[in-house]
Amino acid sequence: MVVASTVQKHHLRGRDDDLAAATALLDRAADAEGGALILTGPPGIGRTALLRAVAAHARAAATTVLTVTGYQAELPFPFAALHRLLSAYPASDIRPAADPLTAHERTAGPAARRRSTRSDQPVRHDHPIRYGHRLRSDRLAAGLAVLATLRDLAATGPVAVLVDDAHALDRPSLDALAVAARRAGGERIALLFTLRDTPAGTAAADTLAGLPHRRLAPLDPRESRYLLADAVPELAGDVAGVLAARAGGNPRALTELASALTGEQRRGETPPPTTPLRTGDLSREYRAALRALPPATRRALILAATSATTTAAFPAAPGPASAPAADTPDGGGTPGTGTAGDACPTALLLAAGVHPDELAPAEHAELIHTDDTRVHFVAPLFAAVVYAEATLAERHAAHRRLATLTPALPAALHRAAVATGPDDTLAEALAAAGTPPGAAAGPAAAPGHAATALQRAAQLTTSPIRAAEWTLHAARLAWRAGEPYRARLLLRTVFATAVPASLHAERDLLLGEIELRTGAHADARQTLLTAATRLPPARALRALVLAGEALAAAGRHHQYTEIADRVAALHHQPPDQPPPPSRPTGPEPPAPHERPATGVGRAAGSPGHGPVEALLFEYVAGMAAGYAGEPARAGAPLARVIALAAACDEPAALVRAAWAGIVTGRDEDAHRPAGRAARLARGAADRATEPVAAERAATAALALGDLDLAATTAAEGRRLAVATGQDAVADTCCGLLAVIAGMLGDADGCRRWVRRCRARAGADIDSQARAMCVWAAALIDVAEGRHADAAGRLWAVMRTEVGRGHLGVQVPAIPTLVEASVRCGEPGAARPVLAAYDLWAASTANPTWLALSARCHGLLAASDDEADSHFREALRLHLAGDSAFPGARTELLYGEELRRHRRPAAAREHLRSALATFEQYGAAPWARRAAAELRAAGDHVDPPGPAGAEPGPELTAQQARIAHLVAGGATNREIAAALFVSPRTVEHHLRNIFVRLGVRSRTELARALT
Repeated sequence: MVVASTVQKHHLRGRDDDLAAATALLDRAADAEGGALILTGPPGIGRTALLRAVAAHARAAATTVLTVTGYQAELPFPFAALHRLLSAYPASDIRPAADPLTAHERTAGPAARRRSTRSDQPVRHDHPIRYGHRLRSDRLAAGLAVLATLRDLAATGPVAVLVDDAHALDRPSLDALAVAARRAGGERIALLFTLRDTPAGTAAADTLAGLPHRRLAPLDPRESRYLLADAVPELAGDVAGVLAARAGGNPRALTELASALTGEQRRGETPPPTTPLRTGDLSREYRAALRALPPATRRALILAATSATTTAAFPAAPGPASAPAADTPDGGGTPGTGTAGDACPTALLLAAGVHPDELAPAEHAELIHTDDTRVHFVAPLFAAVVYAEATLAERHAAHRRLATLTPALPAALHRAAVATGPDDTLAEALAAAGTPPGAAAGPAAAPGHAATALQRAAQLTTSPIRAAEWTLHAARLAWRAGEPYRARLLLRTVFATAVPASLHAERDLLLGEIELRTGAHADARQTLLTAATRLPPARALRALVLAGEALAAAGRHHQYTEIADRVAALHHQPPDQPPPPSRPTGPEPPAPHERPATGVGRAAGSPGHGPVEALLFEYVAGMAAGYAGEPARAGAPLARVIALAAACDEPAALVRAAWAGIVTGRDEDAHRPAGRAARLARGAADRATEPVAAERAATAALALGDLDLAATTAAEGRRLAVATGQDAVADTCCGLLAVIAGMLGDADGCRRWVRRCRARAGADIDSQARAMCVWAAALIDVAEGRHADAAGRLWAVMRTEVGRGHLGVQVPAIPTLVEASVRCGEPGAARPVLAAYDLWAASTANPTWLALSARCHGLLAASDDEADSHFREALRLHLAGDSAFPGARTELLYGEELRRHRRPAAAREHLRSALATFEQYGAAPWARRAAAELRAAGDHVDPPGPAGAEPGPELTAQQARIAHLVAGGATNREIAAALFVSPRTVEHHLRNIFVRLGVRSRTELARALT
């Protein structure tokens, strides 16, 4: 059994930013710059746990901590809360209530008041709470008395007043604390209040109006799973994923759902519950709120909950708020909108006979909220509680009523909900509504809803084979809907009875892909290689390509030749025939240089294969050559991959074409298919492919040198990956963001992304994301002058064994390693790796890669003339490749070399250019270094502007793109599709653009730009 308090023994999950905001207030109070902060949120969101963490931080910093919790039972008693807050301190420590400020103190500032309360002065003994009869009825006087008391306590050190559940404090106590909070500026006093953002908190919110507020957001799915792992270590990961979706990011809902699990449910052997135990605090609170509503309102909510929960038996993971409403035929769970099983169409309720007035009491109680088209429950769990609290007769009546008012798929689900036993006719209707396996068209509904229909059909049919087929297809659709945990739970139960081997193989193909994206690389490789032995060639090809990606993701591409051999064996087989027997997977094969030559790299255009299969054959041939250390041989097949992508509409194939462009240095050719893959995936509701498409687009943008676009796209990719449970992709996006921060010299940002990347328990320590974090840390070392540390880190990433590590990190990190090695006095060590970089750069003819190669040779040059020639060639190539930031780094290095060789006039030209670029990118450490070099070269450098100065009108690169698209008449949705970000991200940038340019509308923006 699990209880909510279990979690409090562990790390406070998902609250780093909130805790930082609260502890920053404590730190300011320690410097006599106190104040107040109101932490708000719904029941169970973790306000109390956060306040406990703040208290621990305060005590560790030698801050006096006063705490009080509001109790409904004491609401009628004036000053009851203040009495509990202050009664722990002796009366001799408390300043009198009467005349709380002396005449001198009324006119003196905070510093003088602190001097007047030195600990060596006598203190009067009246207690403002114990002797409440002396407290005047004036609320201001009461508050000033509290403030005076807190000042006395702060005479010897900072004071933190932590008020939990402020909405349950008696009004006089809250009034007094609010008065003190508004006057805490300039004092060594910090006051933090937690407040429920429900009607119960409205009066308290009015009392505390004007004080800074911070609303606690729901935990993201990843942090929710971590919290469950802390609370229930034995909980199966897939069960945790499903519960995280059901709880909607509410920590108490998570732990109460976990409390309801049986042993079989914890292990994933039986489905988890949809509602928590009735004894849980949150469940009791929801039930009490439901009982307080009028009967007509409860009946209306039962209809809404029946609609919401029926099509969302397993809620989808949160996603972009802009997803189209067309995804929700019955208005139940809305995959892609973040409302998992918590909404119902308003029109459906009206058609069922509900009058809007009947919903009003629930709206006033803030148990639901409505917009133009939908009725939303306050939380998915509340909808589940409403449904569970209804009687069996009420539930059946609601299902039957809704079945007459909804389209085919939800109507079939409602009929199935009242079925009492197997029903083949109903099962066929459900499967047809959700598109049964083998249909030529896509699913007739959103993938999540179609998966629910097929899952229920499998439960109703009397045919074990049909049940297995439908369950398998339901798992496939659940994965496509962004629900990997639900998909894997379905796959566990798909073969309880004997079924054809082909279904086992298809199950392994799907399971292997899910394992790859969620980070279980070793399991994915084994599962996919096994599946490939039992699938027809076209499907075996896909399994082998994924297995190869699992090897590469784990840094074991020395084994890729085995994959290439098996793919080559499939090349001339008819696509629909079983492959020849393959040898079983055994011990690791020898490294590529120890193996005989294979047929990898031969032409792939075999008759009978479509463009996607042809692309995959070429892709494996090209990657095999690249992993074998032969980039020149990889170029031709990978170029054909890019060409074949033009005829492909499959997002996964386009993602691989993007990688082919990155590997061959064709950066524009990499970015186009990645963006197209994302648009196609979004249009097809294929949420499984969106995150990896974003990650590829971010990598391509980074290769293009567009750091702003790369960071925006990587952040979007991480959000999508976290929402869909793709931990490996989320980690890679964190690694990209760490590298971008490292390039700019942003040490804090780099550490933050490295920490997030490394937070996942069980993550592969040899993953590409981990290697990227090492590279990022080395970039910070170089920026801050720790060259030996940087070289040490990067040598660990390079790994001298052939075919190990990550080429996607090893190759682009070589220029950083060369620079670090030269600066720490070990240039000879860098020459062998530079030779490998030269090989890759020459094979691509990419100007930026060649420029970096020339820069490295300039650093290693034996003479001034040789160095000068290499640096000038590097600058010419940077200009040809339009690589501004790497070019500025080259100019800085060149300027440093020129100054050291007593050519200050020539150095100043390059150092000024580098400084201007660094300032444009906001790369402060590099700007400081360039400015220092300029001063050393005899130039005058203007000091930075005063702190807090208003920003100038210059836009970032991404803001400029958005501004020009807006000026051209594009909508936010069109801009989001063009730049591969969410409409919400576009709105965020647009607000900043308006502020920066001083405009208030799109029309004014267009005028400003023209």
